[in-house]
Amino acid sequence: MASRLVAGVRGSPALLCLAVAVVVSAVILLRLQTNLTFVTDDWELLVNRPGSSIGVFLDPYHEHIVIATAVVYKLLLATFGMDSALPFYVVSTFAFLLSGVLLFVYLRPRIGDWPALLAALLILFLGDAFEDLLWPFQIGYFGSVAAGLGMLIALDRDDKQGDLYACGLLAVSMSFSSVGLIFAVGALVDLALSRRPRAERAYVALLPLALYALWWLGWGHNADSHLSLHNLANMPEYFINAAAAGITGLLGLATGDGSEPDQPGLVWGQILLVAGIALGAFRLSRGGRVSRDLVIVLAIGLTFWVLAGLNSDPGRAPTSSRYIYPSAIFLLLIMGEALRGRRFGRASIVAAGAVTVAAIMGGLSLLHTEYRERWRPASDYLRASLAAVEIGRDSVVPTFVVSFAQSVNTSPEIYLAAVDDYGSPAFSESELVTKAEDYRAAADGTLASALGLSLAAPSGQEAGGCQTVQASPGGFTDLTLSPGEFTLTNEAGADIQVLLGRFSDGLPVDLGPLLAGSGASLTIPADRSIQPWRLGLVGEGPVNVC
Repeated sequence: MASRLVAGVRGSPALLCLAVAVVVSAVILLRLQTNLTFVTDDWELLVNRPGSSIGVFLDPYHEHIVIATAVVYKLLLATFGMDSALPFYVVSTFAFLLSGVLLFVYLRPRIGDWPALLAALLILFLGDAFEDLLWPFQIGYFGSVAAGLGMLIALDRDDKQGDLYACGLLAVSMSFSSVGLIFAVGALVDLALSRRPRAERAYVALLPLALYALWWLGWGHNADSHLSLHNLANMPEYFINAAAAGITGLLGLATGDGSEPDQPGLVWGQILLVAGIALGAFRLSRGGRVSRDLVIVLAIGLTFWVLAGLNSDPGRAPTSSRYIYPSAIFLLLIMGEALRGRRFGRASIVAAGAVTVAAIMGGLSLLHTEYRERWRPASDYLRASLAAVEIGRDSVVPTFVVSFAQSVNTSPEIYLAAVDDYGSPAFSESELVTKAEDYRAAADGTLASALGLSLAAPSGQEAGGCQTVQASPGGFTDLTLSPGEFTLTNEAGADIQVLLGRFSDGLPVDLGPLLAGSGASLTIPADRSIQPWRLGLVGEGPVNVC
């Protein structure tokens, strides 16, 4: 079988190009991902769902079913731990690359080798979908889409064995994320338009849907939902912008993460979308026929945009980078079916190839820009902050919250238990001290919060070993503070701001003012670093430290 596969690749230049493209795409993505840690929703499955109870796998996350995604994460945790996110990126990237290959397999008999290759290249190098490509959790999207494309390929067999494969693949698609429901609609349309006895093959769609219904009755009904009449009223606008963003992404013209209110490149997607709809309507008016497979992929794409629009919220813009990938897949499926059977001359292939190269360059430029300016800094900030949590683990105050992202938090106990079980994704202290100033300052801030450092009322106890320190406009002093309790007395005639620094070169921790003529107590708990804190005093005049 392997020899036949090699012979097939050698006999088709397009297949050889596809193989090379898959390898190049993998190298580009993994080279970036090597330097990243886990992102936002990853932490839900990593730390907030410990153990292996049924709820770990069946509880919804936001509006999504995450059974297969949770299984993948548990297996990877058990095998590799969470010291590095790279194994998770490798699996997610594999699912992404598989979806590009399966798109080629689906389109190849419809539009030919080279057009199908160009479509696959647009997906394999879809840099405008950087949020998906740089986020392991998006294996939920990739798994659903890859299995869904496999279902469509299996249905092409139009026989009993193909139906069995399609049923299993649809179940897999629906287990990764709710995007699988989109492909279930396609399976239902295929059943409705089938030329074979419907009763014999109804299970292809109905069995996976029945399993999904059981999940929804038991667990999924507790999922988040943003369904509203407002979303229904705004559906036409959402559809136009979401589909247009998919076109813009395919052309490599997206800007930022898609959340900006004004996106210059979106207009090209809107123009091409309207032109495509108008062309389709014109063909129908001239007696054109809509094929069965075109109806199926239209149903899939339209269902995705409709359901996404009905469940949208301010944080889910239709032009968001994370939605470009599925939109692009569905658009290419629709275009492939619309162009089915057309012959493409060498000139048209060359012209399309030039557009594809330009689109890839634009997308990869955005991918690298977003990685450099947002994803790598955010990853390093998080690893620095988590390093601070682990340094202070023995003295963390009960009220402290470990924040991975705006919407994903946990307690120090849960995070540190996960670290004990699976390893640490944080910087080690030796790594932390070599990082840029901003990251060390972030660690100082997190550590001060974790330890509950603050000025308190003086304890009233006698303290020895006092010394007088002069405040200054710059704030720097030569005094370091090791674990213990200190009393600070402001002997100046004006308030003095009390600052601290540890791993940072500066004094990023602001403890507030020490009022003129007053005193305050400062307790430095012991932690797992011997690095002392540095005291900073901004103002003018003497402060007595005991």
